[in-house]
Amino acid sequence: MAVMAYDITLEIDGVKSVINLDDTYPAVSCWNTATDFAIHMALHDHPGTRIEFIDCAEYVHEEYTKYGYIHDAPMVLQ
Repeated sequence: MAVMAYDITLEIDGVKSVINLDDTYPAVSCWNTATDFAIHMALHDHPGTRIEFIDCAEYVHEEYTKYGYIHDAPMVLQ
């Protein structure tokens, strides 16, 4: 299974910011969940600011291509 990477571009109070994620995060499984996760991270770090979604780039993460198979990270509730 290829590990997918996501570059989510957000505008936080008028300043563009790129958040880099991949699907090794348990909460990230596609571009949609990566975008939600990035927006929630930005809201946590910058409460009370205006956050606007700009773009999401999806690609195969090159760092993990040398490994044959990587199992999905399980969701753990504590």
